[in-house]
Amino acid sequence: MKAFRFIRKISGRLFHRVFFTYSTIIFLTMAILFVFLSEYYSDFIVQREIDKHEAVINEIKSDLQEKHQFVYQGIRHLYLEKSLIEDLAFALQHDYQEYIGYRLDKFSNSDSFVPYNFDIYVKNYFSRDPTVVVLEITNESLGTEYVYLYNHGRWYDSSLYKDRRSNPSENRKEQSDFYIVREQINDPISLDRLGTVSVYFTYDNIERILSLRGETIQGRFLITDEEMNVHYSYGAQAEEILDELDYSAVQKEVKLNETYFIQSVIEPTSNLMITAIIPRNELAPLFTYKLTILSIILFLTFIAIALPYFSLRGYSKRVDQIVLKMREFQEGDLNTRIDKATGNDDLGVIAETFNETLDELNRYINEVYFSKLKQKEAELANLQAQINPHFLYNTLEAIRMKSLAEGGKTTAEMIVQLSQLFRHSLKTAELVSIEDEWNHAHQYIELFKNRFPGQLSSDFKIKESVRHKDVPPFILQPLIENFLIHGFKQHSNENELQITIYDKGNALFIEIVDNGKGIKKDELMNIKSRLRNGEGSSNSIGLANVNQRIQLKYGNDFGVEIDSNPDVKTVVTVRLPLISEVRLHDKSNVS
Repeated sequence: MKAFRFIRKISGRLFHRVFFTYSTIIFLTMAILFVFLSEYYSDFIVQREIDKHEAVINEIKSDLQEKHQFVYQGIRHLYLEKSLIEDLAFALQHDYQEYIGYRLDKFSNSDSFVPYNFDIYVKNYFSRDPTVVVLEITNESLGTEYVYLYNHGRWYDSSLYKDRRSNPSENRKEQSDFYIVREQINDPISLDRLGTVSVYFTYDNIERILSLRGETIQGRFLITDEEMNVHYSYGAQAEEILDELDYSAVQKEVKLNETYFIQSVIEPTSNLMITAIIPRNELAPLFTYKLTILSIILFLTFIAIALPYFSLRGYSKRVDQIVLKMREFQEGDLNTRIDKATGNDDLGVIAETFNETLDELNRYINEVYFSKLKQKEAELANLQAQINPHFLYNTLEAIRMKSLAEGGKTTAEMIVQLSQLFRHSLKTAELVSIEDEWNHAHQYIELFKNRFPGQLSSDFKIKESVRHKDVPPFILQPLIENFLIHGFKQHSNENELQITIYDKGNALFIEIVDNGKGIKKDELMNIKSRLRNGEGSSNSIGLANVNQRIQLKYGNDFGVEIDSNPDVKTVVTVRLPLISEVRLHDKSNVS
């Protein structure tokens, strides 16, 4: 159970799962690579040895062909010189005494003091090859035989010579210590058979070919005839493999007590078969190569696992720290932070993103909290500004009726305008149409004009396409009031106020321009700073109040901007989203 719990604990960690999976893949890959390399290299070594043996076989084959060509050229030269072939023909058809007499007569009739006959030619020509041991010229029908020794020691020590001395000629063995090349001699005129030339060569050239390659040549080389009689053998080999040979040019693999690779070639001139037999266990030490490959594979496997382990272990610790900090955050600790590692790897990005997210979350919480407080202050200021409009409206109505009864028409009109302003203030909808907001501002301006007749001119320009768009209530009146209180020149009849409402892109713009007193530079900078920071007084429903309400509702991309040139003009620009929706029903109940 403890082992099972330990395995579950390990498998629950990402580092151990990744490392175990990676190690398994590495082991399997290296095992497959070892098997592949072992088989490939074994086949490569075998094929390399086979190719070497094939090259040796071809050299042996070439050596045998050169011997045949050497003998053929010598006999052909006899036919090219008429005196030589005639001399040889007479020798083969007569006994030695008669041939000697023939030669003396021929020499005496010759103009040359140097004798020249086939006997001299044969001795000179075939002595050029040091591997020639003996040359025999025989006429089988007459029993004539001429023998020329070139290497007395090799001939007298040979098994062929000893066999001939102990056995009659008709029972001579064909197999010997020499490679025999035979050519038939024919009469050049009648083409009748005159005899046979037999040249006996040693296998010294073949011995030399094999000895020069002694470091690489393994196994056994055989030269056999069609009846599988062995003419030449090199190297020791189990006799059982000879039973698997047949007269054919092959390349095959034979499995007996051990594995043998056999390849053979038939030399077409002599019809002898040259065979190479290669035991697998005598090839280059395959076990050593496989052990070397295994050692290299194990070393590479250790490196391939050890390096990622130490690298991943550092990542594992950092992942554990990230998990720990996330659990602390899950438990409500918003001040926890992940230590950012050096470098810009993935875990560093995760740590940085986590920390930035928590910073943003804290900032958002603080902003929302303080925004709610500011909103409550604005609502309280709005409630205080209403000053119980129900009571004021009813009272003003009573005063208006009294004024009309006593003949105060102007006073009655002003009271009507003021009562309509209060009636508008009773509306509690979140949005009102621009037309309603314009009517409210118009009543306020007209009331002010009655107070200062002839001193104020106003101009409203509203783009027809935005007339029915929606805006928050009490946007225009506080801004107009701001001009009338702070910018209006009481001793001038040239006070002008221009209000333009238009849309641009996806935004609605309200632009209020006056030619009043203006604002000094320092004071203007202070006002802009307070607008930018969303600051304002809770008992003010003026410029800052309007800006604060807009930004609380729509964000910092919207609000109020102001610019002024003292004694020239002041421009207040309001930026609002372009809204067109069904407004909430008015919740007021005017009595």
